[in-house]
Amino acid sequence: MNDPRRPGAQDDPGAYPAQPDPYRTAGGSHQPAPHGTTPTAGHPAGQAYDAGYAAGQADVPPGVVPAADDPAWDPVVDDTRPTQPGLVVSRYWSGAAVTVLVSALLGLACSVIFEEVFGLTLVAPDPLGVGHHVSWVFTGAVYALVAAVVLQLLVLAAPRARMFFGWLVALTTVILVALPFTGGADPLDATMTGLVWIVLGIAVFSMLSGVLGRTLVHRRPI
Repeated sequence: MNDPRRPGAQDDPGAYPAQPDPYRTAGGSHQPAPHGTTPTAGHPAGQAYDAGYAAGQADVPPGVVPAADDPAWDPVVDDTRPTQPGLVVSRYWSGAAVTVLVSALLGLACSVIFEEVFGLTLVAPDPLGVGHHVSWVFTGAVYALVAAVVLQLLVLAAPRARMFFGWLVALTTVILVALPFTGGADPLDATMTGLVWIVLGIAVFSMLSGVLGRTLVHRRPI
C-alpha cells in the first residue's frame, strides 16, 4: 500500500524510520514510565494501562467523579442496615393448611388404633357430644392451627422465633400430657392419651419448622 504522504513509497519495514522508544534502556529492556505520565500505546506499561482501564480498574484523579457509564465507576452501596425477618405468607399458610390436615388425620388414627384395636378409652374433650373419633380430629386440627398462628406472630415480633416456638410447643405438650391424670381416669387410658399428645406435639413442631425454613425471608427496610 502506498503512503499518501509519499507518493510511490512502498509499504515495507525500511520505508519509514523507526521511532525511538524513550523508555527502552541501553540493554534493550523497558523501564517504568515516569510518575505522572501516561505510557505510550506501544509500551508494555501502556498496554497494561489500556487493559486495566477497559476492565474498570483505571485510577481516577482525586476529586473527580466518573460518569455512570465509565468502566471505573464502582458506586459503594450501604448494606449495613439490619434486615427484618418476614414470611412468604401464601406459601406459609399453604404449608400450615397441610399441617392442620395431617394433624387432624393423626388424631383420628390414634383414636381408632387405641380405642377400636386395643379397647382403650382416650381422655379427650367432647363438648359437642360428637364422639371420640370426631373429637380427636377436631382436637388435632385446632392444635396445629393455633400453633401456626403463634409461629407467625413470633416471626414478626420476637427474635429467634424457632427457639421460642419450640419451647412453647414443649411446655404446652407437657401440660396436655399431665391433664388426663387429674380427672380420675384409668392410669392406662391417661398414659395412652398422654402418648397421643406427645405424638401430636412432635408432628406439629416438625412440620411447621420445615414450613418456616422454606418460607422465612430477611428483607431490608425501604
